[in-house]
Amino acid sequence: MSKAPKILIAAPQADVKNYCFVDWLLNVKRFSYPQDRIEIFLADNSDTEDNTIRLNEIGVTAKYIPKNGRGIIETMAECHQACVDYAIENNFDYLLHLETDIFPKHDILEKLITMNKPIACGLYHIFDGAYREPMLRMIEKDNQGYVRAYGINTAQGNYLDGKPLNVFSGALGCTLIRKDVLPKVKFRAVEGEMQHPDTWFANDMKNQNIPVTVHTGAFCEHKNKSWGTFNINFK
Repeated sequence: MSKAPKILIAAPQADVKNYCFVDWLLNVKRFSYPQDRIEIFLADNSDTEDNTIRLNEIGVTAKYIPKNGRGIIETMAECHQACVDYAIENNFDYLLHLETDIFPKHDILEKLITMNKPIACGLYHIFDGAYREPMLRMIEKDNQGYVRAYGINTAQGNYLDGKPLNVFSGALGCTLIRKDVLPKVKFRAVEGEMQHPDTWFANDMKNQNIPVTVHTGAFCEHKNKSWGTFNINFK
């Protein structure tokens, strides 16, 4: 058996993402990292438990997270945190938070681990057309908090050089979190605020002086069906 660090690959899931789930699972199975050191866990927030049952039947560990009348922000916060809790409870060395519409190259784990950072992110694009930009946010040195973070859609050439880049927030959809950081992560929603859990995660890491680093050469394919037509807008 390999002595490589044990890695949990985990993320929220719902049946609305089943259009690419089998492809996502097959892509993970093709990772060049030792497969005997990888486990998958999904926090399923579908409207019914049927999808969770199907996932478990095909050998994917999944936990049902019912909405119970909550909005998507509150539900997603619990799903994200369920992934962290599972990693801690089962003594994983790393958590790769990999959304089920994100398709990294097969060497993504090696790339992110060798960065030797507490939080290491891959890179993918969001939005469409003129609004398309890398999923990362910078922050001015004199400012504090998520409200001052900004994208780099008009200055990508200054940043995307294939090297590590320290950021305010990276793409949570492909983020490797080291074991010692996991107990410090508390995904949550904040009453009265519209910010999603990934924003509060970035804010908390900054406040705890835990750097977030993006590997600007670790590009991933984003198959987000709801934001554009796949293979037209999201190649």
